[in-house]
Amino acid sequence: MIICMVKKCLGKKYIIFIFIIIFIICFSYFENNNIVISKYNVKSNELPKSFNNFKIVQISDLHNKIFYKDNNTLVKKIKSQKPDIIVITGDLVDKRKYNEENALSFIDKINSIAPIFYVNGNHEGWSGKFESLEKKLKEKEVIVLRNESLYYEKNNEKIFILGVDDPAFNTTDHSEDYMNLDIMKKELFDVNNEKRFKILLSHRPELFELYVHNNIDLAFTGHAHGGQVILPLLGGIIAPNQGFWPKYYKGMYKKNNTVMVVSRGLGNSIVPQRIFNRPEIVSVTLKLGED
Repeated sequence: MIICMVKKCLGKKYIIFIFIIIFIICFSYFENNNIVISKYNVKSNELPKSFNNFKIVQISDLHNKIFYKDNNTLVKKIKSQKPDIIVITGDLVDKRKYNEENALSFIDKINSIAPIFYVNGNHEGWSGKFESLEKKLKEKEVIVLRNESLYYEKNNEKIFILGVDDPAFNTTDHSEDYMNLDIMKKELFDVNNEKRFKILLSHRPELFELYVHNNIDLAFTGHAHGGQVILPLLGGIIAPNQGFWPKYYKGMYKKNNTVMVVSRGLGNSIVPQRIFNRPEIVSVTLKLGED
């Protein structure tokens, strides 16, 4: 009798254990692969009338990840937003699992949706292969901005788009030091007095104060991976260059007249798991008016 009871008890515990393992596996897969679209409105009196309701989709930190069947799910979600332009804010590839073909295949799939603007992240530099990737991106008519700026025109009105290299962009040193920060500062300073609505593409959210100081209207950034793990009421746990409890890890931040959007990104790098931090596409609609 006692032996039968013990066997039944052990059997129940075994079933519960198996259920917990299955739940953890399913939860982990869901958190890493179920893409969410985060939508924001950014209002400004500086915005030209022609750009009212102008939509920008941001992709960041893909790290060579492929979602489901050849990224078709990711592409469909991007297309569903009907963007006017697509911006990619770095780490399209990963230095540890570098795959140029995956990155370029993804570009081919979204190329017909809208013009693509791209800036590099630290992983492009650390891969040591960015020259090849940059050349192929340009061949596919991706607008690669390397400490460069341009005017984007619509109905004879213009906005200003600036893209900067990642400050740690270096093909020989894999440190996180801001090696090229002075170059970034110079580029931002040079456009400080630009009168048109200014959009900045940069990989780094932790440099928000620099963007504010140089009167950027809207900055798109990534790099923080949403803090990797987001705890309810506490927020993101850790982010590169910000350490534990990062200040800028997801969403929209505003100071003075500068708005910064931080993408949680899509892929992973050193840490293979996201928790309460699903992969993210960002969709921003520009609105004429005062926030």
